[in-house]
Amino acid sequence: MKSKKLASLIILLALTMSFAGCFTLRVGGKAELAPSTEEGTKIAEKRCWYMLWGLVPISDNSTDSLIPATVKKVRVETKITIMDGLINFFTLLVTIETFSVQIYEVK
Repeated sequence: MKSKKLASLIILLALTMSFAGCFTLRVGGKAELAPSTEEGTKIAEKRCWYMLWGLVPISDNSTDSLIPATVKKVRVETKITIMDGLINFFTLLVTIETFSVQIYEVK
């Protein structure tokens, strides 16, 4: 009986931690940031990796290298894609998570 309670507590803790995160994305570059309501053309995408459920970035979490100097206005979206969900399913217990960043050029 005690082992069932412990297993339930561990599963509850893992699920709770999977929905809580401290992900930080540094949005940079010389382009102006557009509102989320404006449509655009996707020009770049990358996956950001984090440890300790988003507390420590283990990959470059900046958009500086993604935005070309010729672009005047951009919109940045962060999302957890299906691939991110699959990766997170297998790496959650070792506290590693990912999410995707998409950069759109807005005219």
